Amino acid sequence: MFWLIFAGCCAFLLQLFWMPIVWRVSLFIFVFVLVSAFAIYRMYQPASQVGIDELGAFWCEGEQYFRLNFIRVNGIQLIAQCPKENRFLNYFLPRFRVIYRDSVSYDTYRTLRSFASQQILLRRSKASSKRFK
Repeated sequence: MFWLIFAGCCAFLLQLFWMPIVWRVSLFIFVFVLVSAFAIYRMYQPASQVGIDELGAFWCEGEQYFRLNFIRVNGIQLIAQCPKENRFLNYFLPRFRVIYRDSVSYDTYRTLRSFASQQILLRRSKASSKRFK
């Protein structure tokens, strides 16, 4: 956060003291194009879906399906980890998904919350049984 504020102050001071008008206009055009491209990308990105089937919970983005391992459950949100194929990358760069209560229907959220609670309790009981053996 500090470096972002520092960069913003430097950009402001450069504009204030010695940035030519051509550079200033080109900077504004570049930022406008970048923000517009990001907005168009987000608008045309396929909607993600979350659900549960006989193999467990899944997250679907377009054509890709990701299995979910739930980490934390409460009344407002479910936090799940999407395991990757590469265990090394999964350890250093885990991919998390957050499912909010108002992003899915009430029944779907209740089902997912129940499944997530069972999955977390089962994982804890397996870990404790391995520890005491």
